[in-house]
Amino acid sequence: MLSLLILATLYLFAALVLILIIDRSVGIMFPASADDADTAAAQPLPDISN
Repeated sequence: MLSLLILATLYLFAALVLILIIDRSVGIMFPASADDADTAAAQPLPDISN
């Protein structure tokens, strides 16, 4: 019975790690880095017409 509890805990931990990895790559809840968040929040550069 204890081995099943340990196995279930390992599966839940593995699922949590996979969820965090996928979420970091997609960037829905946690942006991958602060630089990406600053870039997304920055104003776009003005168009230069010749």
